Amino acid sequence: MQVEPIVKKVYNALKQYIPSGSRLVVAVSGGADSMALADGVAQLEKEGYCQALVLHVEHGLRGEEALADAELVRSFCEERGLLFVCRHVDVKQLVKESKLSTEEAARKLRYQMLECEASDYQADFILTAHHADDQAETVMLKLLRGTGLEGLSGMRVRSGKLLRPLLHLTRAHLENYCALQKLVYCYDSTNADLAYTRNRIRQELLPYLERAFNPSIKKALVQTAEILQEDDACLTLMAQEKFQELANCTDGEVILNVRKWQDIPAALRKRILRQAYFLAGGKELGYRHTEALDVLCLRRTSGKYLKLPQKMLAVYKYGSLKIHHVAKGEYKDEEEY
Repeated sequence: MQVEPIVKKVYNALKQYIPSGSRLVVAVSGGADSMALADGVAQLEKEGYCQALVLHVEHGLRGEEALADAELVRSFCEERGLLFVCRHVDVKQLVKESKLSTEEAARKLRYQMLECEASDYQADFILTAHHADDQAETVMLKLLRGTGLEGLSGMRVRSGKLLRPLLHLTRAHLENYCALQKLVYCYDSTNADLAYTRNRIRQELLPYLERAFNPSIKKALVQTAEILQEDDACLTLMAQEKFQELANCTDGEVILNVRKWQDIPAALRKRILRQAYFLAGGKELGYRHTEALDVLCLRRTSGKYLKLPQKMLAVYKYGSLKIHHVAKGEYKDEEEY
């Protein structure tokens, strides 16, 4: 029997990125993209190529509609002999407790559940169904918010244990796959809510750019991300090599030799600073703090210090920059930069 081209594309994409013998946790929401992913993984498992557990995360936002989605995924897995787990999370509670948006809180809890299941299942990889349209939207979203090379590079096919094997296929490809394979999938009504920035990009901004400027804008954004990923990987490697020359790392503290800081290209300097901050225990470092750290090193005024997020501190003294967690009252006699 002849295999349809898109069915073969999905199958080949999975085998290209998933090593034989892998244990997988597969994120399946019930949408067309994730159902196509689950169906492809089910075929691989049937062949003995891998072992998989399907995880559906119910966010507590859509009531009966969401429960119907969970039942659809459960039924699909039961028919194909796939292990299935459904986890319920409270996004609204996290939004109340934090400064996160609903989108950010849902994503945070979803990935927490994926990592937890991956640990329990001893999975080699976590699979998500991100596709090329998601990539285009991500690049545009990053551009609108302001970002650097790493942000404009978008999502990678592999990020640690996270695999996105369908990233080079479009939403239309995956919907076509579902039609050919006679897969039932659900539609998340929140995708129509224009209160969410990503939805406005998908439904208003990108269609406008397609009509008024470039009918292939999504493809152009995806290609841009691929080009920038190569550039970002090159600069990251160069920065890591330079970091090894300059850094002295101990538990919770990094000291950089910045005596010849002005001789290092700015793109490398800022990557080195971010690497030092993260190795010292920091979690998030934005544009403003990165720039301030760079200027602190360039001005070479001993005794100056800079307060950083997550109660971190950077202190410049005699050609060295020390980044570490700050104790209460520490450096109160120094001059804050």
